[in-house]
Amino acid sequence: MINVTVADLLIDRISRDGIDSVFSLTGGGIMYLIDAIARSHDVKLIPTHHEEFAGVAADGYARAGKSYGVAIGTAGPGAAHLFTAIAAAWQDSSPVLFIAGQVKTADASTIQNLPLRQNGTFEFDTTKAFAPITKHIAVLRSSESAADEIETALRIMRQGRPGPVVIEIPLDVQGALVHPQHREPTVAGYSPAPPSDISAAQDSLALALAKAHRPLVLLGIGAIRAGVDRQIVEALGKVGLPYITTQFAHGAGRRGDLLFLGSPGIKANRSANLAIMNCDTLIAIGTSLHQQVIGWDAGQFKRSTSHKIWFELDSDTLAARGGLVNESIQLSSQDAGAALIAELEKINQPPERWQDWRRITSDWRSKYLLYFPAHAEVEGRMCLYRVITALDQRADQFSAAVTDAGLVWYTVAQHYFAAEDSYYISSGSFGAMGMALPMAIGAAAATGRPVIAITGDGSAMMCLSELATLRAQNLPVLFVVNNNDGYVSIRSTHDRYFDGRKIGTDSTNGVFIPEFKSVAATFGLPYRAAHSQLELERALDELLAQGLVGPALLEVFTYSDQAVEPVVTSRRGLDGKFSSSSLDDMDPPIEQTNG
Repeated sequence: MINVTVADLLIDRISRDGIDSVFSLTGGGIMYLIDAIARSHDVKLIPTHHEEFAGVAADGYARAGKSYGVAIGTAGPGAAHLFTAIAAAWQDSSPVLFIAGQVKTADASTIQNLPLRQNGTFEFDTTKAFAPITKHIAVLRSSESAADEIETALRIMRQGRPGPVVIEIPLDVQGALVHPQHREPTVAGYSPAPPSDISAAQDSLALALAKAHRPLVLLGIGAIRAGVDRQIVEALGKVGLPYITTQFAHGAGRRGDLLFLGSPGIKANRSANLAIMNCDTLIAIGTSLHQQVIGWDAGQFKRSTSHKIWFELDSDTLAARGGLVNESIQLSSQDAGAALIAELEKINQPPERWQDWRRITSDWRSKYLLYFPAHAEVEGRMCLYRVITALDQRADQFSAAVTDAGLVWYTVAQHYFAAEDSYYISSGSFGAMGMALPMAIGAAAATGRPVIAITGDGSAMMCLSELATLRAQNLPVLFVVNNNDGYVSIRSTHDRYFDGRKIGTDSTNGVFIPEFKSVAATFGLPYRAAHSQLELERALDELLAQGLVGPALLEVFTYSDQAVEPVVTSRRGLDGKFSSSSLDDMDPPIEQTNG
């Protein structure tokens, strides 16, 4: 049997799971791993210019239909730079394998049990730094244990609630020889619940559906990760049961589906908020019931009139939020989805008692699914919502839509609807700026088809280096930069709560953002600008007429004081404390809207 290195063993192992791209910035502390990729016929390296964005790209790769993503950081600062990407994957339950280089075993403080901050040159202890934000950390101490450690990490990554794992590999272990040990891939990571648990869940659902007059289903990202969202939506369609999705799971809904009411939340679709607060039966699958979904004041959601059945696998999440619902059932999204589908299939035709609810929700959908905030015309600028709607009309040209944090996170979720067989990708809970571009790089590498990434001018500044990666790989990514002169969300906060005192938000108070036309030229990217709706349509026609075959940058100039509406407001009292409205009490009030 031919001897291979531990690095070869690892790269061969991930290739057997269908992983064909690894993201990294090369370095001396990972030189054997990089060489193993160079010699691989199945796995290629996509070099980024910062390890954080290598990790974010791997996350985007996983979210665009791959079993998981893989990112590598060299010893010391390279590994430390992975922190933000690991934290984001942890909070969003994204399966990503992070590989950290390390100094050779003789110099590694952890392996040698030395109570030092640093012993070897560029040494950094990942085990202490990353332990709170990973499902598992392994240090490969020898070639003999490498295969077992790798298998364990891959299994834990996907088992139960998915999440990131870290494998730290000292330099000498990377290059150590080992006999290859071929094993069956472990990417499934799913063990069905006992039949009794599923049966009990079906009983709860059957009783609730039998009593319901105003039923509603809420789908979260867990349903998408489990691969049951489409089957659930199909089953809901057959019985005429309305549904909503979290903004993180916005891709589970389709704009053309008359049962889909959008996404609830603080800045979300009013139709979804009305539904979640006025239904009499709520079935939630794959969501943690985060504040962004149920509102700042969880007590108002708890006190709403519905009988709430919540399926959640994670025991800590159940313990923290179980008091908000009537029934909290510890079951995976796979099993919960199967239980719901089984009960829906027993319903031969839409019950008569649901018809009034269908009419009400249909009315809400037609009036309130989309909303365009009022704004006086400004020469050279336009409404961001009009921009997103124009992009939505071309959604079928993209395999994935990726949104950044800030203003676009809300507006895209409100007005963009992913096409069939495409992905909707965003940061669910971390809200780190600058993630759209590297995530789009990973998504384009995963799908091999055009991807649209939508960001703000401030967020774009945080990841400009990755335009070089985009150009070098010639990936078909339409990078849409929303130019609204800096950080609008923070500006609005200063206006609303601090008498308009602004600092660090735009060019008037210390922030410089270059012209993106010059940025595009520097990186050799095709560039278009749109200051009006007509210019936008022309730019999109020019860029997409023949199909996107490489990267392009589209800059859209929108109102510098763009309102994100409708919105659940928080009001600051004279005592400095904030109070929040109910989800269905959004500003502007219904009587003032264009519905």
